[in-house]
Amino acid sequence: MPELTDAELDQLIKDIGLKRPRGGSERKPIAHGTYKGARQHRYRKEPLCEPCRQAENTYQNEKYRRRKQAEGFLTEDQWQARQNGGAR
Repeated sequence: MPELTDAELDQLIKDIGLKRPRGGSERKPIAHGTYKGARQHRYRKEPLCEPCRQAENTYQNEKYRRRKQAEGFLTEDQWQARQNGGAR
């Protein structure tokens, strides 16, 4: 059976007369290229598209960087500045 698009699935639900899924009247479009879009893919058990995968990686890397910085670790720029005698 071929994969259905969201619009085709919504139309099929209307034609058959099924009840709408809980939590909303219709499926919201995926916000591709954002962390939210990646979460929507995962919720729907779909593979991530490339823009959503990159957005999720960027989000996770930034989250890791902020946590390490809060623990007292230096960023690359801060380390370079200390090595060059700029900030002590």
